[in-house]
Amino acid sequence: MSGILPFYQLKIVDSTQLELKRMLRQHGGLESFSAVLAGHQSMGRGRGVSKWHDSPESSMLLSIYVKWPVPLKESFEVNQRVCVALRPLLPEEVLFKWPNDLMIKTKKLGGMLIENHWSGMGIKSSSIGIGINVNRTEEALERAAFLNEWVGAKRTPEEVARAIQQRFAHELTRSFGAGELANAFKEVLWGQDQPQPYLIHGKEMAATVDAVANNGRLSLRFEDGNIQSYDMDEVKWVDPN
Repeated sequence: MSGILPFYQLKIVDSTQLELKRMLRQHGGLESFSAVLAGHQSMGRGRGVSKWHDSPESSMLLSIYVKWPVPLKESFEVNQRVCVALRPLLPEEVLFKWPNDLMIKTKKLGGMLIENHWSGMGIKSSSIGIGINVNRTEEALERAAFLNEWVGAKRTPEEVARAIQQRFAHELTRSFGAGELANAFKEVLWGQDQPQPYLIHGKEMAATVDAVANNGRLSLRFEDGNIQSYDMDEVKWVDPN
């Protein structure tokens, strides 16, 4: 895609996802890959009831609106495409913990919130929210990782956001061969290399990630070799930090 992409930069907003919704209502639509970047969110959200906490100007808080050339059939494909497209812009240590965290080992670099817009043919467009910790702050949590500490540079949130926007415009909607997207996603999936502690039905158990199914269910391989599949709300990773 060529030309200048719409890029809206705001000092403070309730959330970039909500701002995209307002813009869509006001304008009756947006150009694909339109982006909203905020210096601070007063009501940033994660998955479910989770909240995204940030210090002003320390995080990249971005939402990008994407229109799919051909409607997608599964929400999981949107997640796969986002992870695969985003991965080359991040430190090589970053992997994606299903369903929405960007991890460096057991530290959280950021997170994603994807809202899909459906039609009768499938997913016609998506609002992709991405938050990345860029600069360490005094009140930083122990479990947080920061981009500039890993890349050894002083990138600004705007520089990171514009790089993601350009990357998405060139790579997010491209065609994949049979099995290509699934294989690329598996390469960036967190938790496959060593057992991690999970809380399952009130009991803590160690397991490695085996796969994520198209319906979003997570398959875990336990130390005895047994593999079990779980809905996202049935299993919780136990943060050791």
